[in-house]
Amino acid sequence: MTNADGAAIIKQAVDIVDLIGQVVPLRRAGRRHVGLCPFHKEKTPSFSVDAENGFFYCFGCGAGGDVLTFTMKHWNLTFSEALRYLADRYNLTLPETGRDNEQVRKERDAMFAVLDEACDFFYRELHHSESGKAAREYIKKRSLPENTVERQRLGYAPNAWDVLLRHFRHRGLDPRLGVKAGLFVEAAKGSLYDRFRNRLMFPIADDRGRVVAFGGRSLDGSEPKYLNSPETAVYHKGRTLYQFAAAREACRELRQVVLVEGYLDLLAFHAQDFYRVAATLGTALTATQVRLLHRIADEVVLVYDADPAGRKAMFRALPLFLDEELAVTTVDLPSGMDPDDFLKSEGIGAFEKLMETRRDLGSVAIDDALSSWDGTSVGKGRVIQQLQPILGGVSHPVLRSGYVRRVAERLALSEDVVDRQLASGKAGASGPRRPESTRWAERMQPPSTGVQAVASPEETLVRLMVRHPVLIDEVRTAGVLERFAASSLRSIAEALFQAVDRPEAFDPRSVYERLAGDEARALFSRLLLEDDTDDLEFCRLVLHERMASLRRRDAVQRRAALQAAIEEAEKNGDFARLQELLREMQSIHKVESRTQTGIR
Repeated sequence: MTNADGAAIIKQAVDIVDLIGQVVPLRRAGRRHVGLCPFHKEKTPSFSVDAENGFFYCFGCGAGGDVLTFTMKHWNLTFSEALRYLADRYNLTLPETGRDNEQVRKERDAMFAVLDEACDFFYRELHHSESGKAAREYIKKRSLPENTVERQRLGYAPNAWDVLLRHFRHRGLDPRLGVKAGLFVEAAKGSLYDRFRNRLMFPIADDRGRVVAFGGRSLDGSEPKYLNSPETAVYHKGRTLYQFAAAREACRELRQVVLVEGYLDLLAFHAQDFYRVAATLGTALTATQVRLLHRIADEVVLVYDADPAGRKAMFRALPLFLDEELAVTTVDLPSGMDPDDFLKSEGIGAFEKLMETRRDLGSVAIDDALSSWDGTSVGKGRVIQQLQPILGGVSHPVLRSGYVRRVAERLALSEDVVDRQLASGKAGASGPRRPESTRWAERMQPPSTGVQAVASPEETLVRLMVRHPVLIDEVRTAGVLERFAASSLRSIAEALFQAVDRPEAFDPRSVYERLAGDEARALFSRLLLEDDTDDLEFCRLVLHERMASLRRRDAVQRRAALQAAIEEAEKNGDFARLQELLREMQSIHKVESRTQTGIR
């Protein structure tokens, strides 16, 4: 494994907001996080972090890059040291030397291989063994279509202690690798046995479609009802969501995603060709998972079981969404139903109708707390105390104002009292949130987020391509890259042309990886993090004007060079050369004349 392979693993696993947020207090500002720059002294925030693409940039000092750049700069580390530091900090297995690299790469590949082998084994046991009959009947009972079962490679773990273990030994596979992959458990005396027994098996895949873990549903009533793989070198449940890759693709058309709690609830949606859905993996929702959701959606609709446990889980997750400033809503399923029950009973059409009645989760939590008020003054305090862990950390002024007003009106209290009480439980809080924080995004902007008069044509063209990838092909086909001066801007333009063959394929990380120098990478980070306030058609007009400006500049430079050459030819009496240069000068004048009249 090369350093580039290690860097790719680090960048995929490490949440840049989590890393930088442990060094600098960050607050959400629109689609970014902002704070005081750790690299220079400042009083107003100019430091911005893009969680979706994994970049940071300071509009004050110009520092910018990705998680590795930040780690190297903040802790004064080399590239290799930064890799090791982040691997240790986030419990990632990375090598230190070339030989170790190869060994770790082989072990990870081997883990993926044994996990895939186990997946095939469970699949065959479900479809082709007599022991799998109970699982097949359960699938039929749950009304899972055959194509869904096939597509998700569902399987069955037989009701025995060593069936998979014996299969591994028969195939010549190392059982110790199975232990590392979470397939086997080592007993106190050193013997091994199958982790999953008599369970319907759900493979869990990473973004690249590789099986990294399993979830197993008990078929005989034994506990736990759902058994999940432990954390391994290739699986981190707090940073993974079931079927996230499918949801990401489906959310390209509509940035709204449904979040459910279980495998079967999710597959019930897939069975009805609804793919904007992801599921947690048997644990409480984490901040990292919420940030994953924010990368693909602007609204998350929680569809949990319609029982007290489901509501409690939703309210427990609410502060994570509020902190991320990600819109979160919920729908009211009929009492006692889970999403699977509802979809089988009513169908996807009824669910989409139900989605029209979804409510803001914060308002639902407030109404739930207010419903317990006993009408006494002491009871008012208990209601606010109940809401404090949920709403105390809301920083968005519009949301906070709406929530405070709702509580104040129902409890007949002043908004100021409610606001101070909600904030009192927050460490260091002494009153309402400072409205100053809501202007951070404005303060961190450069003097103009549109096309600046001082910007070179190259910078404007690159900025517009970064903001609107649909314009990349227009610049490419215009052939103006040859007129770019050799600079970081030219490097970025070349990287954009190489990495983006169609607008929907624009991946900032892919472009970033193609840039060689720190200067180009920092500049790309800045262009990516600048706010975009101009619409596409206006930007297209500016684009063509800047390309024309680049052509005019090129013509002026060529004309000046020709004039100097003409004077030199006249001085030397080289009339043949002089005639050639005059014809070339005339050709330039013709091109300029056509450009001015709109002819290309």
